[in-house]
Amino acid sequence: MGTRLWPMSREKKPKQFIDVLGTGSTLLQMTYERFSRFIDVDNIIIVTNEKYCHWVKEQIPGLKDENMLVEPMRRNTVPAVTWAALEVKRRCQEGRLIVSPSDQNIVNIDAFQKDVLRGFDYVHECDVLLTMGVKPSRPEMAYGYIQMADLSSSHSDIYKVQSFTEKPAEEFAQIFYESGEFLWNTGLFLWSADTFLHAVKWASDEMASIVQSVVQRHSKGEYADDLLMELFAKCPNMSLEESVLEKSDRVDVMLCHFGWADLGTWKAVHEALPQSDMGNVVIDSKSLLYDCKDCIIKLPDGHVAVLQGLEDYVVVEEGNVLVVCKKGDQKNIRKFVNDAQLNLGEEFV
Repeated sequence: MGTRLWPMSREKKPKQFIDVLGTGSTLLQMTYERFSRFIDVDNIIIVTNEKYCHWVKEQIPGLKDENMLVEPMRRNTVPAVTWAALEVKRRCQEGRLIVSPSDQNIVNIDAFQKDVLRGFDYVHECDVLLTMGVKPSRPEMAYGYIQMADLSSSHSDIYKVQSFTEKPAEEFAQIFYESGEFLWNTGLFLWSADTFLHAVKWASDEMASIVQSVVQRHSKGEYADDLLMELFAKCPNMSLEESVLEKSDRVDVMLCHFGWADLGTWKAVHEALPQSDMGNVVIDSKSLLYDCKDCIIKLPDGHVAVLQGLEDYVVVEEGNVLVVCKKGDQKNIRKFVNDAQLNLGEEFV
């Protein structure tokens, strides 16, 4: 759902389907357009939950039905990416894929294209699971980290992965930043379908049985929807890093240079947008600000904010909810959402 961008991001319409940056395009549309610059749209697959199919179809009207894989239930990234890898392999036995979230901000599109194409060549040549990392610009607790080991053979800016850490405590984020050994984990991954499916089978005997059965059916020209549904039903709710990448000894990381941010918090959105002399960001809204500093404001059309004396605040109104809170205190947003759901009702989340 993107809880930390509440109330803009809601259960019925999460952040990937919203114009978070005020560009005229949703995050999903921006991601799709970014890849369609250099990847044939017939080869772009979107995995989504069944409750969000209508948003995908509305926002990507040219997407073919066979390029939308609809999850019957939420099971985190492992079954979703496994399904996508199986579909890629069904279409092309030597297929390669890049796995991308739909809620990121990429600053330099040309550099992004260059890094992705280089990554595709690398995973074809080296038969590894490749992650994409960027140098941290600050000690950030909201991001995952990848620890670099030695350089991978003769390839510049590609390293063996020593470890993964998901959203560290403040003191560890500071240590990671100062050490120079850690990169932010962008959540972008490249691999061949075969390499990833082998890693999945190695990580779980139960997954291995299902994956092998699907591959056999596909080799006969048959579909295996029943087995794919079983895949979702049986797979635990675990991330790619925890359940697959950390168990493999063939994981590398590419140091990338395209400028990246995960737009998962109001702080990240604030940093991604142009700011006034006082550091304020106003997204598609009318407002009068007096002695305000480092704030972010987003209101519906026809609404006006008059604010005085605020520093480092979020002022966001969407539908039936107005949130005014400290921008840097993101952990409390989850508490606000839970309290609203418990005490006020489902219609407010």
